Amino acid sequence: MSQDRSKRNGNIDKVVDAQPASQSAFAGAQYLMGLQIFVRLATFIMNILVIYIAGRKAFGVASIRFELLLSTVLFLSREGMRNALLRVDTTSGADKPASNYARKRPSGQEQRIINAALVPIAAGMLLAGCLYWIYVGGSAPMSEASYYRPSLAIYILAAWIELCVEPLYVLSRARILFKLQAKCEAVAVSCRCIGVVVTLLLGYYLTTDQTNPLRLLAFAMGQLAYALAILISYAWHMSNELDYSVWQCYIPHKRDTDGYISNAIGSLAVTFVGQSLVKHLLTQGDSMVMARFATADEMGTFALVSNYGSIPARVLFLPLEEASRAVFSKTAAAATADKSSMSSKDARAQINNARSVLITLGKLQFLLGLFLIVFGTLYVPILAALVRHNDVAVSQALAVYCAYLPFMGFNGFLEAFVHSVATKSQLIFINIWMAVFTVVYMLAAIEALYRFKLGSAGIIGANMLNMALRIIYCKIYISKWFANFSFREMLPHPAVVGMCASAGVISIAMRTALSHLPSTTFQLSMLALGGGLGVAALASIWIYEQSLIHSVRALRAGTLHTKTD
Repeated sequence: MSQDRSKRNGNIDKVVDAQPASQSAFAGAQYLMGLQIFVRLATFIMNILVIYIAGRKAFGVASIRFELLLSTVLFLSREGMRNALLRVDTTSGADKPASNYARKRPSGQEQRIINAALVPIAAGMLLAGCLYWIYVGGSAPMSEASYYRPSLAIYILAAWIELCVEPLYVLSRARILFKLQAKCEAVAVSCRCIGVVVTLLLGYYLTTDQTNPLRLLAFAMGQLAYALAILISYAWHMSNELDYSVWQCYIPHKRDTDGYISNAIGSLAVTFVGQSLVKHLLTQGDSMVMARFATADEMGTFALVSNYGSIPARVLFLPLEEASRAVFSKTAAAATADKSSMSSKDARAQINNARSVLITLGKLQFLLGLFLIVFGTLYVPILAALVRHNDVAVSQALAVYCAYLPFMGFNGFLEAFVHSVATKSQLIFINIWMAVFTVVYMLAAIEALYRFKLGSAGIIGANMLNMALRIIYCKIYISKWFANFSFREMLPHPAVVGMCASAGVISIAMRTALSHLPSTTFQLSMLALGGGLGVAALASIWIYEQSLIHSVRALRAGTLHTKTD
């Protein structure tokens, strides 16, 4: 049976080797897309269950402080080396599978990859130890709760165990084994969900009162289960892919005159580590502010709202941003790079095509923003109050988050264009400005939390300021890039704007008129009214925005073009 498995694996590897690397990568990307859908769905369902069992405060501390600790250790330890290894030609070092009785050592190229992948394990151990003592020495929300410090220690251990996957992970990337990565990640996510829920239920049944002493420890045990599961899964699957023992992936060997790690990989890794520091500040700025200045209850509210709010952000805005980035890279960036070698007519066609895509996406984002601002801010808090029994803090934060989402979506596709057409020197200048905007955001967020006591709504408002500054910068850049461009072309039809504004006025008036009704009756009546007004607004879009609908269809079909002058 083992010989049959080896024979099947050998046949599969022959097929993979026969395909171009790029073709295999695009073919395997579907597994990663499916994995992302599974991970987000499983995490969302688990979070909903955990909030009701563990409480909002414990959920907030785990989602903000613990996850910030985990992401800092993992991101700063491995991101630079991962990006450096992506620049290395690893396909030539992938050996043909050998029989089970002919185990050998890694090839020279794979050994260099293994040596480099061992660095994050050692770096992560040092970084994790430093961060643990910083966390223990600093002010700690819920530090009086049971198992706070043991939970921190378990998170540190889980982070280091997850870093031990790096040699196997980079080898799987070198062999373009996307399906294997999806399998391992799916198993690990499932184990994390099971670990959290089982530990919470155990603490619930061990206590007679309402306090669950294991509510923080549950998140740590879930992360430990995730780390162990992903390490074991990679070791199991890679043992069938490699023609040498898995344990050899953890032994460094000097293979050339450069030493254990080539100078090219080392210099690239140092460069990418510097970029990782800036990127980590940009992506985790809100968590840093919340972890230092927010209370446990404010953390819980922010984590809960982010969990709900990430649904439209991931489902609507992220696909639009990724698709627009691909379109701009093929049109606008090509026109910018090749203007000297293209005919004048071809250059104008490329630029006009990018301009049409930009206007179409802008108008679409404006319409989505209108709906979120009018119907989201007015009706999502009512729905949240109905589901969460009039939780005022969550309702207010959700209302502000609905106003924040249009800023996020509009900034996403504008930055996609800017990053696609900007030169290398311009990108450095852009990143400096992004860092400046992030510092402004952090200062505003600290003021909102520390001085004005606005809680989670203040953090979201500071995020809106950050996005607004980035949008203004992108607007200035785009206006200079195009010879003749007006953002007014992105505005929806006045009739649609009028319909949405009327829906908002009617909703506010009816809220006052129906305020005398019982709470549940009032909420259900308002939601029914919102549904009717939403249908009317969609009808106005169908009537007055037919040109936009045709443009979106043409964009999906790849046939959106404009006439050249």
